[in-house]
Amino acid sequence: MSIIRNILVFISFITIVSCATDGIGRYRVQSIGNAQRSVEAIVIRSAPVYVQEESSGSGAALGGAVGGGIAADGSDNVAVVIAGIIAGAIVGEYIEGVSNIHEATEYVIETSNGALFTVAQINANTEIFIEGERVILVYGYPTRLLRDTRK
Repeated sequence: MSIIRNILVFISFITIVSCATDGIGRYRVQSIGNAQRSVEAIVIRSAPVYVQEESSGSGAALGGAVGGGIAADGSDNVAVVIAGIIAGAIVGEYIEGVSNIHEATEYVIETSNGALFTVAQINANTEIFIEGERVILVYGYPTRLLRDTRK
């Protein structure tokens, strides 16, 4: 049964390496060197929120492989191995889901031409703004707010 476990671990590893990405704070290659449109704005309101990324499935794949491997080591019964795979996949999906939840802030801003926008930013590695602060809305991927230090 250790051959089955090794195969499951290998398949899970390939799945994790090929699918896992978070996309937080990254630029697309096509946008490098291109000017992004930016407008000045004022923060009208800010509120704490949570942002949850989509699951990549790698947690379930790895959990299923580990659960199946553990079950295969302890039993030759196919039903036990399948139950181990299913239980491991459920636990792995839960763990990945919990790790994909980020504290964030939702901002309602008013641009200099009067347009209202709502922007949510993950708090980690970003500045937190309060009502009345001047910001610059940078369009693109990802859209983000920066402090306006010009005046």
